[in-house]
Amino acid sequence: MASHAHQALLLWGARRMVADGFVLTGLDGRVEQAGAWGPLPAPFQIHGVRPDACGVRSPDGLIAFAEAKTHDDVDNAHTRAQLRVLGHARMRDGKTRCPLYIAVPRSAAYALDRVLVDVGLIASGHVRRLHVPSVLVGG
Repeated sequence: MASHAHQALLLWGARRMVADGFVLTGLDGRVEQAGAWGPLPAPFQIHGVRPDACGVRSPDGLIAFAEAKTHDDVDNAHTRAQLRVLGHARMRDGKTRCPLYIAVPRSAAYALDRVLVDVGLIASGHVRRLHVPSVLVGG
């Protein structure tokens, strides 16, 4: 079961995706405050990686992913592997990059910078970083 902090971060990421015009199609695990999103199926896997959330935007069909990373889960090999796959995912046309939303506590922003440098995504415009005030994440 995901921690309260992870659930809170995932909810921030999912809300931002929706605010940007995406309809959530998958949500990994149970997020207590997700309301109508609670019964969504788990997101699909892409190259062995399952994002925390995924969504699609109408009318262009653009697919987006969201990852929530707690302070202790940002800087590790598993996160790097996930971001290498999700951060470099493209639509079928091979040109359009899938947006990637990454929600972290603000206290982990610098750790996320280092990881994004390592995976070649630090200056990527399709990566949407959400630095959530740590006091709102809890746990």
